[in-house]
Amino acid sequence: MSRGEYLQTLLKNFADSQQEIEIAFLYSNDGLLISKYIKEEGPSSNTEDSDNVYGAITSLVDSLLHKISVEYKIGHYGTGSFETAEHRIIYVETGSEAILLLVCNYDINLNKLFPIAYLVAEKITQLLEDSFDFRYNTLDVPDLNIDFSFNIGLNNFEIKPIKTVIDGVYADHQIKRNENVNKMFKLIVLGDPGVGKTTLVNRFLKKDQISDYRPTLGINISTQNYRVQGFKDDIIQFLIFDLAGQEFFKRVRHEYYKGANCAFIVYDVTRKETFDEAINFWFDDARKEMGNIPIVLVGNKIDLVEQCEVSTEEGVTAASKLHSSFIETSAAENINVQDTFKIVGIGLFFQSIDEIEESDKI
Repeated sequence: MSRGEYLQTLLKNFADSQQEIEIAFLYSNDGLLISKYIKEEGPSSNTEDSDNVYGAITSLVDSLLHKISVEYKIGHYGTGSFETAEHRIIYVETGSEAILLLVCNYDINLNKLFPIAYLVAEKITQLLEDSFDFRYNTLDVPDLNIDFSFNIGLNNFEIKPIKTVIDGVYADHQIKRNENVNKMFKLIVLGDPGVGKTTLVNRFLKKDQISDYRPTLGINISTQNYRVQGFKDDIIQFLIFDLAGQEFFKRVRHEYYKGANCAFIVYDVTRKETFDEAINFWFDDARKEMGNIPIVLVGNKIDLVEQCEVSTEEGVTAASKLHSSFIETSAAENINVQDTFKIVGIGLFFQSIDEIEESDKI
C-alpha cells in the first residue's frame, strides 16, 4: 500500500470507530487536501441535496482552515473545536505538516473523543514522516469504551466569552501548550494468575513476546517515556506496577497501590472464572484502596476465538455497571495493547494540564 492508502485507511478506521464523526479531512499546512473519509450514511450519499450539504461543509472547512492558520500560525494549530448551527468541528495538529479536521454531530462527547483523536494524530504524523513502525503499531483504532468518569477536564479549556470566528461559526475550545510539563503516572496492572498481565506490559514496552508462561512472583516495575502528539517538549513517564495475582501475595499488594493514577484489571476471555474474579474481587479491591481513579477493565486473549467464554457484550455491560472503561486485547497478537496504554496516558496528561490551569487561577 502507498502512504496515501495508509492515511485513507486510518481515517476510515477512526471515523467508523466513532459514531458521531461524519467526515474526516486531512489538510496540509498549505491548505491542500491530503486525504478524506466520508461516511456513507452522512452527507456523502449520491443525492443532489447531500452533494449540496457536503459542498457547504467543504467550503466552511476551507474557511476555518484559513482562519486557524492565520490565528495560530502555520504548523502551530494546537487543538480546538468550533460550533456551527448543525455540527461540531474539531481540529488537531498532526506534526509540522498537516492538520486533522473532523466534522461531527452534536452528540459527540469531546472528553472521550480528544484522547483518541490525539492517538490518531500521532499515527498520521508517523505516516507522514515515514516513521510508522508496523511491528508495534497498526492502522486500527481501538474500540475503547471510555467511561464518563474518565473526564479530561475539557470544560476548563472553553473559550470565554465564545468568539465568533466566521459567520455562523463559534470557537468552542482551545487547548494550548504548556511549557515543559513532565508528569509521571503510576499504572497498576491487576488480575488473576495467567491472564496475561506481564505479556501485556511487555508488549507496551516493545519487548519480545515470552512464549512460555512464567508467573510474576511478587511485582515487576517498569518505566516507559511517552510524548503526546503536539506536546513534544512535554514528557510522560509511565511507572507500571505489574502485581502478582497469587493468593500468597494478596496480603502485601496494598502497599503498592499507593499513589496510583489508573488501574488496569485484566481477565482472560477464555476463562470465565477470571472475569468473575475481575469484577467481584479485583475491582472492589482497587476501588476500596485507590479511590475514584480511572479503571480500565481489560479482556485479554481475544485471539483465542474458539475458546472464548466471555463475550464482548458481557465485558461492556460489566464495565458500564462498574463505571469503568473497557477494552479487549490480545497480548499474543499485539492487538490494542500500545494504543490502550497511550489513550489512557493522553487522558491523564490532559487531566494534569487541567490541574495546572486550575492552580494558576488560585
